[in-house]
Amino acid sequence: MSSKLYITLLGLLLVLFSCNSSKPQKRDREREQNKTYSKDAANDLKVDMFLFHADSINSQLYYSINNSQLIYKKTDSTNNFSARVKVFYKFLPYADAKVFFDSSTVYITDKVAGEPQAKTIAGYIPLKINVAQTSYIELDISDVNGKRHQTHFIKCEKQDPYAQQSYILMGNNKQVFFSNKIEKGNSINLYNTRVTFSKARVDFFANDYSLPPPPFSQREPLPYPSTPDSTFYISTNNGHSIPLQITRQGIYFIRLDTATSGCMIMGVEPHFPKVLSHEQMIAATRFIMNKDEYQKIASANDKEAAINNFWLTLGAGEDRAKELIKRYYNRVQDANTFFTSHIEGWKTDMGMIYIVFGPPNKTYKTKQMETWVYGNEGTPNSATFKFDKINNPFSENNFRLIRSQNYQYAWTVAVSNWRDGHVYLDAK
Repeated sequence: MSSKLYITLLGLLLVLFSCNSSKPQKRDREREQNKTYSKDAANDLKVDMFLFHADSINSQLYYSINNSQLIYKKTDSTNNFSARVKVFYKFLPYADAKVFFDSSTVYITDKVAGEPQAKTIAGYIPLKINVAQTSYIELDISDVNGKRHQTHFIKCEKQDPYAQQSYILMGNNKQVFFSNKIEKGNSINLYNTRVTFSKARVDFFANDYSLPPPPFSQREPLPYPSTPDSTFYISTNNGHSIPLQITRQGIYFIRLDTATSGCMIMGVEPHFPKVLSHEQMIAATRFIMNKDEYQKIASANDKEAAINNFWLTLGAGEDRAKELIKRYYNRVQDANTFFTSHIEGWKTDMGMIYIVFGPPNKTYKTKQMETWVYGNEGTPNSATFKFDKINNPFSENNFRLIRSQNYQYAWTVAVSNWRDGHVYLDAK
């Protein structure tokens, strides 16, 4: 195979992963959701948000919006333009509540002189939240001048001043991180303004876990790590913040003084949730490789040539190989976006099923379970996967597949489709 093809395939990946996708908030409601993990929501307004509790009364809802999604209109006869985002939010006493005890509407406005340039609109909405009251925040966010909108659903956890929402992460130049997934090599500062502390204990758990076993296996995956690979302490200079270097891939669990709860930060590879390095590509393709095949490719001196040849063989030509690469690693990126917990999303049970089978046709959710249906529900050719929610000290997004030998046929068919050069159950 020519070096030109290698460059073409890598170039395709770089173009494919040029845009980040944000993880939608999942509603904790017992109902069917047809498009939970669908890419059909192209017109949704993408907003990154997180909730920070500054003290026992004041909280801040941070937002970040790429203005390319918004419609700017002239405000007057001059060359001034304005975009406006409406944020309606209400506080619910519990997830399925039919009534709410408070609500409000806030407008985010961006005014510019001349044609608007690409930028990120970021800031926060100040909130008053009772520390003793469990609540859920439902937000309906819409572009006033356009049609894009989005709904967010956030569980408010304010009772514990040492829990995740009492921390805010910032870089050395004071930029705010909207995710606790931090790329290796970054230096960050953790702030907790609700308590005063002298030092922080950091337990590090290396993220070297094996992939989940197939859905028909009798073996269960490790639910989450329990023993840290290392522990170290960091002193604070001002009683409210500590510096932290993210040097490795894995979990950094930070606890202040003698507290038992804490803040979880996940060190991830560069460009996460994208998978761009050939080592990552090979590892993520293990689901459709046999053992000997995987070991040969993983140990190859020229890993770029090895993974390219794998896809060329499956696709029986360059054009089909490019399509398979695009579709497969799109699913890997989606899995990282949707299912990351204490490990990358593609390494989870949900990630495994999503990558091999694609987005489910139907999704049913309860507080402790998700059910995915592929095909026409109730017919012999359909497949139904059930996932139990795992109580995980590091993440609320950890689900484990209820394994069964009955899945062996569906799994074999899905993997065989990939190996025959076809994308299983996926619409363009």
